[in-house]
Amino acid sequence: MKERPDPLREVSIVEQRDPALRRRWFENDYFDLFTWQDAAGVMVRFELYYDVELNERALVWSRSVGTYHDGVDRGDTAGGYPQAPILVADGKFDSGTVVPRFERDSADLPPGLRDVVLEKMRAHLLARYRLKVGRDRVRREPWQKRRKAKAAPEN
Repeated sequence: MKERPDPLREVSIVEQRDPALRRRWFENDYFDLFTWQDAAGVMVRFELYYDVELNERALVWSRSVGTYHDGVDRGDTAGGYPQAPILVADGKFDSGTVVPRFERDSADLPPGLRDVVLEKMRAHLLARYRLKVGRDRVRREPWQKRRKAKAAPEN
């Protein structure tokens, strides 16, 4: 049985701390998406939290740092005081679940915003794959290399 979409909804009241950036928040039962856009509407950062109720993790991208994947440490309640949650390094991005679910649940987001998040997810997966493989090109024996086609003579 196919899951029904749970569209991401925008939270209308979001604290704005930096007058040069517009902060937005979209959420549903599985995702929290926080975005930062400059005055021209160009995305400069996003944090996509997923599986927020069971095993929260985050894919984070910023123009200055790039993309990374983290888990969320909720902290302990030592001394009876809850600690502020923090992002901690947390292994593999669950792309097999997250990407198709985000594609489905984000259908109503502004297209430019949605496209940037999907593009950065795919770029992160490609970068991780290349890192795992350790090379950008397939190795060929010298006799297997393609010859460059000669330019057609001009008339």
